[in-house]
Amino acid sequence: MKYLIYVMSLCFCLMAVDARAEYTDQNLFKIAKKTFSLNADGTLVIGMDVVVGEDVKLSSDRYLTIVPVLESADNKHSVTFPSVYLFGRRREISQRRTNSMPKDAHKIVRRKNKTRQTIEYLVRIPYEEWMHGADLSLATEVHGCAKCRLSQDDMNLMTLHTERYKVSPSLAYVTPQAEAVKNRSEEGKAYLDFPVNQIIIEPEFRNNRNELAKIRATVDLVRNDKNSTITGITIIGHASPEGEYSRNAYLAQGRAEAMKKYILGYYDIESRLIKVSSVAEDWAGLRDYVKSSDMAFRNDILKIIDSDDRNYDNKEMCIRMIDEGKPYELLFRKIYPALRRSDYVVTYVVRDFSVEEVREIIKRRPQLLSLEEMYRLAQTYEKGSDDFNDVFDIAVRMFPEDETANINASSMELQRGNLKQAEKYLAKLGLNNHIVINNMGLLKLMQGNLDEAKLYLEKARDMGSQEAAANLIELEKKRTDNLKFSDE
Repeated sequence: MKYLIYVMSLCFCLMAVDARAEYTDQNLFKIAKKTFSLNADGTLVIGMDVVVGEDVKLSSDRYLTIVPVLESADNKHSVTFPSVYLFGRRREISQRRTNSMPKDAHKIVRRKNKTRQTIEYLVRIPYEEWMHGADLSLATEVHGCAKCRLSQDDMNLMTLHTERYKVSPSLAYVTPQAEAVKNRSEEGKAYLDFPVNQIIIEPEFRNNRNELAKIRATVDLVRNDKNSTITGITIIGHASPEGEYSRNAYLAQGRAEAMKKYILGYYDIESRLIKVSSVAEDWAGLRDYVKSSDMAFRNDILKIIDSDDRNYDNKEMCIRMIDEGKPYELLFRKIYPALRRSDYVVTYVVRDFSVEEVREIIKRRPQLLSLEEMYRLAQTYEKGSDDFNDVFDIAVRMFPEDETANINASSMELQRGNLKQAEKYLAKLGLNNHIVINNMGLLKLMQGNLDEAKLYLEKARDMGSQEAAANLIELEKKRTDNLKFSDE
């Protein structure tokens, strides 16, 4: 058995396949009607007619496989396409009788010696970048012939030039409104431990030293920043549902007041700036924990929590009675401690910054900046540069739900060809202005969905978008883009 690669030129040259003779080089196989196209949906289509000449002699008990192979210029990537099987008469009959015909064949053809036969070949594959400049060749193998010998003429390679027309996107960015007052906040949760039924903070009790350090770190972050001014501190105490509701209400409020007293004793802050409230029993938090768990009797517990019964002591008793109290014991040990806490929020205002100040602050504490300040910084960088893109990336992370931040982030990602991320930002936006609609149309264009892209872009153009008008020109260039190939 012999296996050789025959390279595709204007024709393919193979030797006659006949075990009775030694073969001389002749043009016995040719390729006609070569067609190559790269569709808008990213599919590479390769078509050709494999023409078997009259002089190709195939013994009746032999068969020949013809396998097209596409290989990258650097030999690191390749695709082997389904084979064409050319059977001698007796071999085909034998394999059909034994149900052993190849299952993966592109086509199975019986050889008619002394006859010109044309075999149509068409294959579609997803296009990948490495296919640009790839070589298309044929691999052939004779089966059932131990002494057959094939030889090959010198030929030129067939190289596919599949590099597509690259869209030059036209994009707009939205100038954010300046914030009249830059209100900011820092949040935290304090899990302070108290002796049973006590509302006085003991700094050395259990893990209180670390929890108090977390509270101070949050306050210090704002208080020590010369650009910020504290406008308030909100403390909300929470208790877990075990025990009497009235007692828990007293403990939740008292322990929140204790945190206020601790802060006033540690810092020179006006008492009026600290607001205290409480949640007697955190049933909402309990529900979240139970719902996300896989604990036994989960649905029964949720049913009790969701009931209309406003007697919370009765609800707790009902949960205690499930399965002899085993689920309740789990709640008491694993979940209730996390419900006993004080949530705190430090609110503050931040002064405005110059562009040069923004350039430094965005590296350290971007949360102090407004979208408008970030936008002004971006305008000092070259459009599409790493610095330019970094600003809009930070902006959307700081303001993840802001419409302007998401519009500009989608424009930035489309500019650098990150279509998945652009689509993520656009999914958060309504189609209520021409910039969003243009960006949606451009996304579809760059994804290869030209018909849908046209609908969006025409709508944006009709709304006055110059960018959409330019992108419609790009769409037509993309639509008329043809796959080029050459013999080299």
